[in-house]
Order: sequence, then C-alpha cells, then structure tokens
Amino acid sequence: MPLQADDLLLSLQTSLRNALATFGPESTQYRSIKLMVDEHMAKLALEGLSIASSILEQKTQDRMQTD
Repeated sequence: MPLQADDLLLSLQTSLRNALATFGPESTQYRSIKLMVDEHMAKLALEGLSIASSILEQKTQDRMQTD
C-alpha cells in the first residue's frame, strides 16, 4: 500500500473514531465517514487484486517464452 493511501486510511479511521465518540454509531456523520472508509478499503483491495493479477499474468507469459 502506498504511503499516501496509508495516511489517508489513518486519517479516515481517526475521523471515524471521533465521529463515533462524539455523535454515536447511528449518526449521519458517523455513517458518512464509515462509508468513506469502506469505499477506500474496497478501492485498495481492488488495486491489490489488479496488481496481483498483472504479476501472475507476467509470470505466465515469462514461463511460456522459456518453454
């Protein structure tokens, strides 16, 4: 995970904890930030899958060329 993504995730998680402590779990503020955290985590997971898929594809092509 790139450093910027780590920083953004840490910031979002801090905001989420603060919203929970201040407004509670049913508040609009908390739910909005939670949605942002969930979306960011999903984006990071998809990027990870994309990178892993690219690496696997490259390894497969390399093997086919050496055979």
